[in-house]
Amino acid sequence: MIGIAPAASQQARHLMATGIPFDLFIDSEQRVSQRIGIGTQSLARLLFNMPAWWRYAKAFLSGNWQRRITGHYSNLPGILVVNSSSEVTYAYRGTGLGDYPSLESVMHELRSETDKLGRR
Repeated sequence: MIGIAPAASQQARHLMATGIPFDLFIDSEQRVSQRIGIGTQSLARLLFNMPAWWRYAKAFLSGNWQRRITGHYSNLPGILVVNSSSEVTYAYRGTGLGDYPSLESVMHELRSETDKLGRR
């Protein structure tokens, strides 16, 4: 398993050190994100997306924030699980800053795909 993130390398290192059990590779030019349709947001959408600011405030207050800018404000988050046949089996496209599914739900999807491989 690998992950590809359009984030800064310090964020990838932090995520791998705190719970992501696979390597993360950086796509700083957003080629993969563009190809799979993760998308971007306008400055107005960023400024007026109250759920996104609430998520950021919770992360800041809990000490669980990255402390450094990881790209451009327009980058939207997203997670895909792709099987060995290159089929997308799970897609989550975030709507704003910090909009990710839980690590547990992503790991469940990954385990499900791994289990399917074992049954073949």
